[in-house]
Amino acid sequence: MTLRPSWLLEAGVYGPEIEPLAAEVRRQGMRCEFVGYREIVKGPPPVPPGECVIVYGTYPTVRHAMLHRGWAPGGWCSPENLDCTGYYPHFAPYLLNARHVILPGAEAVRERTRLFVEYGRDGRVFARPTSVHKLFVGRLIEGTDFEAALAPTRYDPETRVVIAEPREIGREWRLVVAGNEVIAGSQYADGGTRVVAPACPDAVTAFARGMLESVHWRPDDLFMLDVCEADDELRLVELNSFSCSWLYACDFARVVEVASGVATRW
Repeated sequence: MTLRPSWLLEAGVYGPEIEPLAAEVRRQGMRCEFVGYREIVKGPPPVPPGECVIVYGTYPTVRHAMLHRGWAPGGWCSPENLDCTGYYPHFAPYLLNARHVILPGAEAVRERTRLFVEYGRDGRVFARPTSVHKLFVGRLIEGTDFEAALAPTRYDPETRVVIAEPREIGREWRLVVAGNEVIAGSQYADGGTRVVAPACPDAVTAFARGMLESVHWRPDDLFMLDVCEADDELRLVELNSFSCSWLYACDFARVVEVASGVATRW
């Protein structure tokens, strides 16, 4: 196995935003290539089996690389752990969606009236898939649009959704976690609108560190924590995979250095 990982970035996913990440990988002396989904799935693979490789891109590409290409680690994306049913119990005291229910999408459609009575606010509920492979974008949904919004779940009766009480949120940040350490962070939204800014306020970093000290369970060796402001306090929005989530304005140099080090210890 090579001593330093090769980075394979899925082409056409993040647009020009990903160019600085590729440049940083190369600056640190590692191989970095843009590859397509077909190259990973159909081959021939750009790196032989047994090599140290980090794949960064969409969920289908990353999971195929992890399961079928024989690379170590391939990426960091454990779907069972990153499903809401996997991590909500561990982080329950910190969740933005503290008042919620999880049920199959088809059942949610049948129970629409009850769900809007119990979790609705101003005629809307928040809904999202539990899975890391999101069939639809989590959002506020009105009663008249509920069935159409959950339509992608109708083909798989096992697909579960979170239905939660709407919350008004302010700024949102993405933090990169390696083990017990927050290694980088970036603001990515404000009031539901994309607003990217580097780093995080000290209070946000302290909140994340407090969660990590309290909760010893981890979904992966590397993962993302999304934190937001809601009702004058900080709350956990969700966990995301390292390999399938954008870094926004995080410190690329620090992320590449730490991720590469973790990969070589795999």
